Amino acid sequence: MRFMFTVPIIALLAIPGIAVAQDQSASRWQPMSYYNFQIPSTTDLLQTLVWPDVIREANAYVTTELKRPLGGRNALVTALASTYRDGNRTIIVSTALSRACDSGANDKGAEIEPSTCPLRIVTIENGKVLTIKSDTGCYTDHADPDLPAKNRNDSSYTRYDPAAGTISFRTTIGGHDVPSCARVYSLK
Repeated sequence: MRFMFTVPIIALLAIPGIAVAQDQSASRWQPMSYYNFQIPSTTDLLQTLVWPDVIREANAYVTTELKRPLGGRNALVTALASTYRDGNRTIIVSTALSRACDSGANDKGAEIEPSTCPLRIVTIENGKVLTIKSDTGCYTDHADPDLPAKNRNDSSYTRYDPAAGTISFRTTIGGHDVPSCARVYSLK
């Protein structure tokens, strides 16, 4: 899927709500940062560019199907994201926990499992969105004090390889990599 948008340069420089992008080497894994979209923002690229349709769908479900008012807030949609800067190009990798996810076990006695959720990779260059690629990726809960102790450091990680033009993705649960979550996405 390919889109062409013009993104204001100021928004790219600030990228509110997204961790500071930096040049990354191919050998370093970066933990994905956690974002909660309940407070609407017109400047957060994750809300305005990457996940606006998912937020709208969640809002419609809560107000139409569940008949609950949102009171100026968004429905609960959270995301994990990593941002990379490569020269004048910015790459945002994000997976969102939404109704479209195939969630892992949720029984109180079950082991923690990742959810398979929508994943989007957005490439921005010279203030224009070059591509938005959609796929799936694993989503893990952020560090939550209510989780069992062994799961408080569960996380998803990305790694950018500029020479190969790829983003690698992995997830750890209970201190171990989840093989089904290991993926490589081409930016080409």
